[in-house]
Amino acid sequence: MVAPRDAAGAFAVPGVGRSDGRSYTLAMPAVNADASPERSLDSRATGRSALAATAGRWFGPPGRPLLGWLSTPGGAATASGVLVLPAVGYPYWSSHRTLRVLAERLACEGHTVLRFDYDGTGDSSGDQWDADRVAAWRSSVVAGARELRELGCHRVLLVGVRLGGLFALLDGSALGADALVAWEPVTSGRRYAKEIRLLSTAVPEADRSRPAGTLVSAGVVFMAQTIEQLSALALADVAAAPARRILVVGERENTEIVEHLRGLGADAEYRVLDGTQALELPAEDAMVPAAVVEAICDWIGPQAAAPTLVPSERRSAQVISTGGGVTEEVVTLGAAGLVGVISETGALPPDALTVVFLSSGSEPHIGSGRAWVEYARALAGFGYRSVRVDFRGWGESPDDGLAPGRPYDPHCEQDTIAIVAALRERGHDHVALVGLCAGAWVALRAVRHERVAGVIALNPQLYWQPGDPVEALMSDTRVRRTAEREREQLGARFGAWTALDVLGARSWAARWLDDLVRGGVPVSMLFAQGDDGLEYLRNRVGRRLGAARRSGVVRVVELPEVDHSMHRVWLRGHVVAELREQLEWFRRD
Repeated sequence: MVAPRDAAGAFAVPGVGRSDGRSYTLAMPAVNADASPERSLDSRATGRSALAATAGRWFGPPGRPLLGWLSTPGGAATASGVLVLPAVGYPYWSSHRTLRVLAERLACEGHTVLRFDYDGTGDSSGDQWDADRVAAWRSSVVAGARELRELGCHRVLLVGVRLGGLFALLDGSALGADALVAWEPVTSGRRYAKEIRLLSTAVPEADRSRPAGTLVSAGVVFMAQTIEQLSALALADVAAAPARRILVVGERENTEIVEHLRGLGADAEYRVLDGTQALELPAEDAMVPAAVVEAICDWIGPQAAAPTLVPSERRSAQVISTGGGVTEEVVTLGAAGLVGVISETGALPPDALTVVFLSSGSEPHIGSGRAWVEYARALAGFGYRSVRVDFRGWGESPDDGLAPGRPYDPHCEQDTIAIVAALRERGHDHVALVGLCAGAWVALRAVRHERVAGVIALNPQLYWQPGDPVEALMSDTRVRRTAEREREQLGARFGAWTALDVLGARSWAARWLDDLVRGGVPVSMLFAQGDDGLEYLRNRVGRRLGAARRSGVVRVVELPEVDHSMHRVWLRGHVVAELREQLEWFRRD
């Protein structure tokens, strides 16, 4: 079933679906390659929209399920399935929005598209520290292809990004792929492993609870075993044509890969396209590369086969065990249909705290380096219900003309209030908010209008004001604020800010602290050691900060060794312990 187009070329797909199995409308932007505004790929900016049904779907081994996002035209699977194999590491976050746009665009062309997270990554079951990661990731690909066939997809195509592209090439033949797209695929595991080593931080040898030789890149764990297994992979291992038709997309011509694939009998071509480098950008700067999306969609082409019925077992709405007694469910919240995942264990008492993890940076609901997933599941084991949720324009939530989501977007405060209200409608009366950096800033703004059980603000930067620039890296922000920081330090040294405070001349952040104290909502500000946000509070509003702390409403805790983005995953156990301590304070308050 191909979505019909109107005279302007827009798609119109009958029927819609919701991430928890109920119906809702999801605007799927058509791609405008000539548009330049930051939100040019959003339906409101381009004036071209379409309808597609996207639902969170659990699949794979019952005891270790994977979470995917199934996009279909009109809520029904079709004979043509596309399996999207994501990148591993930081490109996963950079390409998330692009792969969602690609999937929904293909759904509007009549395909059933499944995006998914590998075992131990994203929302899927498993732990980053589990053994045999490469084998587990490739097994996840097999499970994804099987799921599409069980949905009635007689034809399966693969779209792989970076390492996902190599997996598609290595396993395409065994999976019976009809066609394959590899976007900037890894062609040498040895070279890829070298890149990881250059861009990673070694887990300190003093931490003997972790395997020796483990590296961490942007919060993603690469144990020595994983590095060794990745090093052994190579394009030369592709001994049979992965598919009859193959498209390779990249920034530079690569004749080696095309010649190798043609030598195996595949009809292979390579296209050099603008925007492929988007995979290397920080998520806060990443844009959907229109040329790449258009090229892939045009090359795959429309699917004209009639739809088949999705199996009656709607695993998208089912509560799934992800291990350790933790169950999870994909839900939508509020009138906007904000998409989230609830984690909990067993029957909880009526007064149980529901902890909401808000989007940080421009990252989807899994959090920075998968922190929200790991924190949520850990807290569930201690009797807390957790919800990790996307704002509009982020992750899996509807766009409403607000994509791609950027830090400090004005609507995030409104969405936070709506999330709290929606949870209360579900019977979760005791709600606490947790945010990181911009997400912490949003949480602290929202509680001025919506009372909650408490707020844990991780590394909030209270100096940021609407209209200020937003940098992806704190190091860039620190450089930009050099003159301001020096002025703040000088004023603190000579007592200027204290004197002004006594006279009632108070800064934005000082008045904000006063608002928090008057509101009476318990606030814990947890800072990485030496964080810029803490430095600002101490230098610029030290007197008001002291008054806030003495009020008993505001706490400030400095966490040794923890980094701003929570990428030092070997310290996450310490962060969870601190989160628990603050949540217990909320319970007692």
